[in-house]
Amino acid sequence: MKIFDRNLFLELTQKESEPFISIYVPTSRKSTNAYKDDQTRFKNQLSQVEKDLEKNWGMDERNISKALRPAHQLLEDFNFWQHNSDLLAVFLADGEMEYFQVPFPREESMNFIGTKAFTMPLVPELNDDGHYYLLLLNLDRIRLYEATRDVIQEIILDEKEVAVSFTVEEEIAENQGHLQGQGGVGSAGAMYHGHDGGSDEEKKTTILNYFHRMTNMLEPLLYKNPLPLYLAGVDYLIPLFREASKYNHLQDGHVSGAFTEKDVMSLHQKSWQLASDYFSSERRKRMNDFEEKQSEGLSIQNDKTALIKAAHSGALDTLFVDEKHEHVWGTFDTQKHQVNYQESKDKHSHCLIDLTISQTIKNGGKVFLMNSDSLPANDIMAGILRYPLS
Repeated sequence: MKIFDRNLFLELTQKESEPFISIYVPTSRKSTNAYKDDQTRFKNQLSQVEKDLEKNWGMDERNISKALRPAHQLLEDFNFWQHNSDLLAVFLADGEMEYFQVPFPREESMNFIGTKAFTMPLVPELNDDGHYYLLLLNLDRIRLYEATRDVIQEIILDEKEVAVSFTVEEEIAENQGHLQGQGGVGSAGAMYHGHDGGSDEEKKTTILNYFHRMTNMLEPLLYKNPLPLYLAGVDYLIPLFREASKYNHLQDGHVSGAFTEKDVMSLHQKSWQLASDYFSSERRKRMNDFEEKQSEGLSIQNDKTALIKAAHSGALDTLFVDEKHEHVWGTFDTQKHQVNYQESKDKHSHCLIDLTISQTIKNGGKVFLMNSDSLPANDIMAGILRYPLS
């Protein structure tokens, strides 16, 4: 699994087409019927899209077939469905398809046809609200996981991009040292790098140097979608990694023990015990900030128009959204900085809530999808401002 990062999200939000088709389907990691249920859900969404394109977009059978051809090919790709995550997001535009598999469960399938992507279901993949990395420090093989409260999934690291094995590096160095010795360098010129050579302090220095190399390769990947990072491994490795790491989101605490990839369920459970406190405190802090900012004129509630405009201008720091909101149809005129509401959807309208979400993320803000009962205001959106609106 590759990391779905903020740059990919922003690229997606900037694309436009008539029509632009978004499809979201819950998928299964394990199946007793060869993942046919997942395929059926996807097939049903394609059927709904076909009817919508004919009825509301006036497209004929030939053009509908052309628009959906990549999706139908994916539907028939048996091997693809054997390697699912929790949610499949598919986007179709101009006869081409882009898809992402993300580790966030969604209860129901959905589709959306407009002139741009509907992106709200992808927000949890970008937000660190319950979403974190877990790095297993095993010297035989470093492993990176992406996790939430409910799921954990390994991010496969390319060995050409990241030095994933200290053991392999040491074996290569040891073999090279022996060859140099045999070639006439002499015992004084051949350095032994094996695990059994040298004092404990020398071994720690060698491991620290490895962590420096490894983190220099790994951390640029993490910064593509920066999330809280937790560590797992034997205790003596943790301070060495912390000394080498420059990652700003490395968290305190770690999962202690000698783990391998076979212990992933235990790692998930123990890491969530650490992460849950962080996420609870982060959300509480944002909610408390909302209450405190009201007296300063830096919070907005019960005013969708002000929130939409603030998101587009970059003034919105934090956005709270009812995750089960009804669509609010309309358009935003960027030249006039004006919100145009519509009672019903047409070809060129979009959900203004989804538009506000994508603009908030584009301008570096945080978005929290919440139950309606948890929202800090009696509306489908509320927000915290960076600065007062003029």
